[in-house]
Amino acid sequence: MRIPIVFAALAGLLAWSGTAAALPAGLDYVDPAAPCYRWPAVDMDGDGVFDRVDHCISTPKGCVVDRYGCSLDGDGDGVCDGLDLCPGTPPGMKVDAHGCHEGAAAMRNTSSPPEPPREIVRPPVAPQPVSEPVSEAERSLIATGQIRLERVYFETASAHLLQESEASLDEAGRAIEKFPGLEIEVEGHTDTRGTERYNQRLSQARAEAVRDYLVSHFQLERLTLVAKGYGESRPETRERNEEELLRNRRVVLRVMNPDALPKGVEIVR
Repeated sequence: MRIPIVFAALAGLLAWSGTAAALPAGLDYVDPAAPCYRWPAVDMDGDGVFDRVDHCISTPKGCVVDRYGCSLDGDGDGVCDGLDLCPGTPPGMKVDAHGCHEGAAAMRNTSSPPEPPREIVRPPVAPQPVSEPVSEAERSLIATGQIRLERVYFETASAHLLQESEASLDEAGRAIEKFPGLEIEVEGHTDTRGTERYNQRLSQARAEAVRDYLVSHFQLERLTLVAKGYGESRPETRERNEEELLRNRRVVLRVMNPDALPKGVEIVR
């Protein structure tokens, strides 16, 4: 009677092992530590412990488990670690499903999350305009209300400006341009050589030449610059030498409305 039973048991074992050997082909993982054969790496409760060694096969999702697949509860309040929102609850304290006592639960429900830090938007800093150095012409204009044009040269007995006059004219033009409300008289003067009538016409023509240059090269209104020749009627020197003659031959830009100039400005050299 024993022989048939042994054969039946062997037949069942072969049939079962054939089925077990076929399981891994239909699964994504196998358990390489399974003894004697390859066992499917089945973890039905998803706690990271294979069912082959899992002593607690229905562990709730999210619980921290030991090596046997059983959940841990560090504070012993009945809520497993991993799902316990209030770990460290004192022993014997009644807690809710989240592992928190009534007071902690109330605080958890009523407290609002902290506001994110607000970004302080600072307005962009406008670049400060770089002011040009104050020229001698601008200093004279503000301090005295006039600019004596030094180094302005004409062809002999002519109102044609020579090229070497441009630097002095440009300096004066930039100074006047800073004060748009100014009314300027361009004065032309000559020495006493020649007839009075001739000198009058020459000084007028030279004053007009300077005015035309300033209007064409700078943002100035023609109506605010009046050219007037004074001839030899306003000499500065007695013309005892060539240098004094040259000083009488001059062009002066005189402000006719000095109230338009800034007051109380200290000119720093």
